[in-house]
Amino acid sequence: QWVIPEVIGHAVVTVLMLISLHWFIFLLNLPIATWNIYRFIMVPSGNMGVFDPTEIHNRGQLKSHMKEAMIKLGFHLLCFFMYLYRLVLKI
Repeated sequence: QWVIPEVIGHAVVTVLMLISLHWFIFLLNLPIATWNIYRFIMVPSGNMGVFDPTEIHNRGQLKSHMKEAMIKLGFHLLCFFMYLYRLVLKI
């Protein structure tokens, strides 16, 4: 249920960084946005979505989903502090 808003939100932020000419932040966001779009497009036929409830308890998939979640958490923490630092510099 939250996958589509995440994909759209991250794509919008990435495009906004490109439009506002913040190249470093754009290049930092581009791989994650591309990965989100790739994961959304490559959902196998018959699955309910990226996180299929019938497949999620498979040990291999659960580990990979947890690893992906931790990487995204680290990325978002890094971006939060980077954006906060940029905001403080502008004031």
